[in-house]
Amino acid sequence: MNFLSLLDRISSVDAPSDAAPRRDLLRQLGQAGARAAVAALPLALGTPAQAAPANNSFDAVVLLLKLEDLLMDFYTKALAAPVLTNAAQAAVRLDFVRLQQQQQGHARFLRDTLSFAGVTPPPAPSFDFSGRRNNPANPVLFPNVLTDYTAFLQLAQQLEDASASIYLGQLAFLTTDKPLFDAVLRMQLVEARHASHVRTLRRSATPATAVKSWPSTADTAPTAAVLVPSTSSSGATPTSIYTFEANERQISTGTTVVPFPTILTGVNAVQSRAFAEAFDEPLPTLQATALLSIFG
Repeated sequence: MNFLSLLDRISSVDAPSDAAPRRDLLRQLGQAGARAAVAALPLALGTPAQAAPANNSFDAVVLLLKLEDLLMDFYTKALAAPVLTNAAQAAVRLDFVRLQQQQQGHARFLRDTLSFAGVTPPPAPSFDFSGRRNNPANPVLFPNVLTDYTAFLQLAQQLEDASASIYLGQLAFLTTDKPLFDAVLRMQLVEARHASHVRTLRRSATPATAVKSWPSTADTAPTAAVLVPSTSSSGATPTSIYTFEANERQISTGTTVVPFPTILTGVNAVQSRAFAEAFDEPLPTLQATALLSIFG
């Protein structure tokens, strides 16, 4: 698969006018004759630097199903809660109705996939979006997400950003089933569009939040951050999901780093931050599982 072609598609969906730097980097790679240098990149750099945990296609589908159940439940609860039922949010309510319906369609597809394969789909967990894990004794990690629009959007952005990254991380386990791989890839693109749209809503909200349409180190950091274990040797150190998106180095084959500063020179030169912004990073299975366990 042509990796740069895929990135062109991902980076262009629902992008506002300030999306130019991200698309420009991809175009400049072509203008600089770099397509041959990066054509061998793995799909969305889906192979983590550390050894991939044991997994198979069914495990990947089950993980994605729990993700979709979480997102569907999040929007279902929000649509029934003050955060999206007050008059001030009437203009955006239909946006989240559509997001909820699309998550529902994704969950239905993944359940059907398991059923057709003779695997009994797991029931949807009971989700708690306060972060208490359904235990009143635990501290509230995400206060007021169903009553305060700003808090709701902040968590929605993190869940949608994580969703796109989780899909990328699981694609590596589906390569032997082309129809399923293609379907899941299309679903990943939908999740990326969701994330971009939620980020747009945050910029247009009152008060507005300074975030781009894709993860960037220039974004205002969330005050209630979704934390997962790091991939360091200690492993248990909590880190933001955006730590993975700060990567400015991309691997072509083996340990060979794509030499962006050498390729992109002169009129094609870009800021180093753009290297990280142009590439969507996968969230490894361990971190994806930890993230989902925060809520259910």
